[in-house]
Order: sequence, then structure tokens, then C-alpha cells
Amino acid sequence: MFLRSWGHFMQKIDLSKAHYAGPDTRLAPRSDIYARASVTLPDGRQEVVTIVNISADGLLFRLPSQFDVNDILIFKMPIIGQVAARVIWSMAGRSGVQFESMIPVEDYLPLLRAFGCTPREQ
Repeated sequence: MFLRSWGHFMQKIDLSKAHYAGPDTRLAPRSDIYARASVTLPDGRQEVVTIVNISADGLLFRLPSQFDVNDILIFKMPIIGQVAARVIWSMAGRSGVQFESMIPVEDYLPLLRAFGCTPREQ
């Protein structure tokens, strides 16, 4: 058990439910964004999530729900439409997913722009 403190508020986080997939194996660099997107959950319900970062192969989002590793979520994205993603980890209202198929490079920058993000030149 781990306690996290925010001012006068303490939250217990059960680390036994955390899933660790090992070293960072991302295929593409992440872009920090703050965007809302609709997602279809494994039980068929739809929710709106906050995307925190995204890459061509996955994203990190916030939603006060816990998911099981390998759950499939369907994100509705601007430019590219529906995207299936597999849950890699989920803990304390944050979840990381890997897209079933990478976003093609010709769609990735327009997607970032549609989310209101201006990619940095590298």
C-alpha cells in the first residue's frame, strides 16, 4: 500500500493492482497534449477521457476507472476516426494504451494539430 498526499488529502493506492510491463518499449516519441476524446469501454459504455500524451503507437489518458491489462478500448479521434487500443497498464485513474495499428506518419501531425498541439521541431 502506498499513500499519496495532496495537501490535506491522503489517497491510498493499492500497488498490488498495478501492472508493470517492464522497460520502456515505446516505438515512437510522445507528445504532451491536453485533449478530450470519446472512448468506448470493454463493456460498451462510452466515456470522455483526458489524453495527457500521445505518440503514433499509443497514448496516456486519465479517467477515474481501473482497467485490466489487455482490455481493448476504442478511441474516437479527429482526422483518423476510430482507433482500437490495448491497455498496457492502469493505476490511480491513469492508463497507458498501445494502438492495435500505428498511426500513419501522414496522419499523425494533422492529428496533433486537430488536438490543438503544435509539435516541436526536433
